[in-house]
Amino acid sequence: MSKMQENGVGRPFKLFYILALAALVFSGFGQMPIFKRYYLADLPGMAWSADYYVTLVIHYLAVAAFLALSTYYVVIRAARRRLWPDNGPAWVRTVIFTIMIATGSVLLARNLPWIHVPPQIIVFATFTHVAGTMTFLIMAATYFRFGGRKKKNAG
Repeated sequence: MSKMQENGVGRPFKLFYILALAALVFSGFGQMPIFKRYYLADLPGMAWSADYYVTLVIHYLAVAAFLALSTYYVVIRAARRRLWPDNGPAWVRTVIFTIMIATGSVLLARNLPWIHVPPQIIVFATFTHVAGTMTFLIMAATYFRFGGRKKKNAG
């Protein structure tokens, strides 16, 4: 059984997934004023990265793409009756993404004029959202570095 048939997604899905995550991370860090502070915005063609509203729109578009891809993946897995993750890293990734989606939803609701979110919840959601992002990035880097290695048989 090919990899495409096994999990229901192919190279285009994985490419869009990686691009959506990269856009989320870049625009998410752009929400903090670090691009201007650390002179990334001074590079030719990168002045837009210091504009909060530009990075906010990019973040929202990337969120829409990420949620669409996630929904597609869940529907494909449900159609194959394999809704729950198969291994440990997939479970951890699912939990982290769920936390990030929940806290991101709280932060999105804060921007709506008819919803009042108490400041304590905003602070908790912000810190949890950033901590989830950092945890995911550390896990992804660790898996990228060590996860793909095949163990050699000693015998």
